[in-house]
Amino acid sequence: MTVDNRRKHLTILKNLYSGDRVLVSMAKKAAQKFEEDEHAAFNTFQVDVGNLFIELKEELDQGLEDMADVFPEETDPREWGFDEWLIFENAVKDHPFEEIYRTMAKGHPNIHLIWKELDNRLDLP
Repeated sequence: MTVDNRRKHLTILKNLYSGDRVLVSMAKKAAQKFEEDEHAAFNTFQVDVGNLFIELKEELDQGLEDMADVFPEETDPREWGFDEWLIFENAVKDHPFEEIYRTMAKGHPNIHLIWKELDNRLDLP
């Protein structure tokens, strides 16, 4: 019987790329404890997640490009006033990546939203 460790591997990847020294250290230690076959499975999974990340990035970029004509003339959200924010909000309303775009424009961290989207696409048990 084969054990599906992808959920554990995803947690380790999230921690490795978290930027938090403690979580990164814990993830490295966890990965070092893998047996040879699990280490190979982890490496394969890491490549799969990386490919999904690239695919998602391309979709996010394409979504922004598709909406460029209706976005404010000023491209830097830090310079937007009420009218520009209203234009932006109307443009992203009901877009599948609405929350990601909104946090990006506000300059807030959104990696948790990226991981959530990747997690949904992985469809792990």
